[in-house]
Amino acid sequence: MNKLLIIVVMFLFLLTGCSPAQKITPEEQFKKSFSKHTYETFAETSIKGVYEVYNGRQVYYYLPEGDVILLGNIISKDGKNLTQESNTKRMTSQIAKLSLDKALKIGDGKKKVVKFTDPNCAYCRRAFEFFDKRKDDVTLYVFFLPLSQDSANKIQHILCAKDKTKAYDDILGGKLDGNAQLNLCKDKNVEELIKAHGEASAKVGVRSTPLFYIKGQVVSGFDQPAIEKLLTE
Repeated sequence: MNKLLIIVVMFLFLLTGCSPAQKITPEEQFKKSFSKHTYETFAETSIKGVYEVYNGRQVYYYLPEGDVILLGNIISKDGKNLTQESNTKRMTSQIAKLSLDKALKIGDGKKKVVKFTDPNCAYCRRAFEFFDKRKDDVTLYVFFLPLSQDSANKIQHILCAKDKTKAYDDILGGKLDGNAQLNLCKDKNVEELIKAHGEASAKVGVRSTPLFYIKGQVVSGFDQPAIEKLLTE
């Protein structure tokens, strides 16, 4: 009888000893449940049970308890957009590593500004008017992100032009709006440039325009006071 009791106890001990090895981490659970979701980083947030996932373009969240993904912004009680702060931090890191040799260079100033723009968006055009007056003290490195087919055509027109700066000024200045004839050349180099701009926007995670990178900081939208402050510091 005692031998039987010892065997049962040992069996239960082995079962108990095996259970920790079978427990998987939240990241392993995420990989198992969402195997098609590739990501660069997976980290615990300041909120218990909520994990931040970054896929190279955007931040979203994983809750192991419900085995679900959450999309959207996390706002702290003091009004801070924690998701936006995380995205901006990652964008800043990506832009800092970005090669500018494929960007369209505008101006010849000492202050360097990287700009992601769509030629038709209203705030992009307001930004154009602002920087057009600062070509002497600012050098713009422009990456195009078309948000419509008309925008894609206008970008192609700019990159096909011999004088790209003039074409950029004409397009962003609205001179070729409507039914103006655009130069949609079939040039392999232009195709490669357009592709490079798209890849740069995707790498940084740009989803809306305009977006600026000035002195190591990202400014989303045409926030003129913030831009002016950075340029004067």
